[in-house]
Amino acid sequence: MAPYSGKAMKIPEFTLRQLTYFVAAAEAKKIANAAVEIGVSQSAVTTAILELERTLGMPLLDRHASGVTLTHRGHLFYQHALNILGAVEEARRWPFQASLNLSGHLRLVATHVVIGYFLLPYLGKFRSAHPNIEVTLSELTRPECEEALITGRADIGIVLTSNLSRPNELESRILARSQRRLWVSGSSPLLAEKSVSFAQVSELPYVFLMVDEGERVMRNFGRPLGFEPNVVLRTTSMEAMREWIGLGLGVTIVADTVYRPWSLEGRKIERLSLAEPIPPLEIGLAWKQEGELSDTAQAFAAYLLQSVPRSEGLS
Repeated sequence: MAPYSGKAMKIPEFTLRQLTYFVAAAEAKKIANAAVEIGVSQSAVTTAILELERTLGMPLLDRHASGVTLTHRGHLFYQHALNILGAVEEARRWPFQASLNLSGHLRLVATHVVIGYFLLPYLGKFRSAHPNIEVTLSELTRPECEEALITGRADIGIVLTSNLSRPNELESRILARSQRRLWVSGSSPLLAEKSVSFAQVSELPYVFLMVDEGERVMRNFGRPLGFEPNVVLRTTSMEAMREWIGLGLGVTIVADTVYRPWSLEGRKIERLSLAEPIPPLEIGLAWKQEGELSDTAQAFAAYLLQSVPRSEGLS
C-alpha cells in the first residue's frame, strides 16, 4: 500500500449508518422490521436510505405494499455494502498480535461451494495480514478433502461439515449455518404462499445443482417427507441454474449461502420457506483427529473463528 502523501483524501459521501440501515432493510424486506432489528425509528431508516439513494443517484429499493425488494442495481450495491461493513467489523475485532509475523506453509483443502461462495474473501484478508505464510489451496470433493486431511496431505479443510462421512476420524468446528429454501422465479404463483410443502414441490419441474453432493443430500432429507422430485435438469453451473429458475422453467432447494436475487440476464429469483423443516447447510473447519495443528493452521483457524460474523448464521 502506498504511503499517505499528505494530500487531501476524498471522503465518501455516504455513511456507515446509511449502509447499515440499507442492508438491514434489504435483508428484512420491510422498513418497519429493519427499524425494530436496529432499534431506531422507522423514519430514521427511511430517511437514511433516501439520502443514500440521492447520493448514489439511483434507486436501491423497490417499494410496494408488502415491503421492499432490491432493484438490480441495489443488489449490486448491496454486495459492496456488505463488504464495507464486514471490513469495519473485522477491524473492530481483529487481535493485532505478534502472530502477524508468523511464517511457514499452510496447505488448505476446500470444496466447490466453500471456495466459490464463502472462503476466498477471508483467505485474501488472511494472506494480507500474514504475508510470510505461503498458502496452497486445493479444490477437492468432500471425500477427497477428508482423505487428504486424514492422510496428512493437507493441514486443515474448510468443508460442508454437515456432509462429513468420517466424523470419527476428524475434528470439526462449525463456522456458519445456512438455511435451505425453495428458489422460484419472481413471477411464480407460489409467492402468495407463506411456505411450500415438499408435496407441492414434487409436482413442479425440479433442478438439481450437482455440486457438493447436492442431489444426494436433498434426496436424503426429502425422502422421509415424501419428496419425489420431477427432475428436468441436472447442472454443475450455478448461473445456468439461476437462469433456468429466473425463466420460470423450474424450482430448486438450495442453501442461502449461494443465493443471489438476480440471474446474469437480470431475471428475478425469490426464496420461499419450506413447510417441513430440514437441516441447514453447515460450513466449518476440519482437521485430523488427535493430529497436532501447525502454527500456520492454528493461526488460520483462529482467524476464521474470530472473523466470520454471526450474520453468517451462527447464534
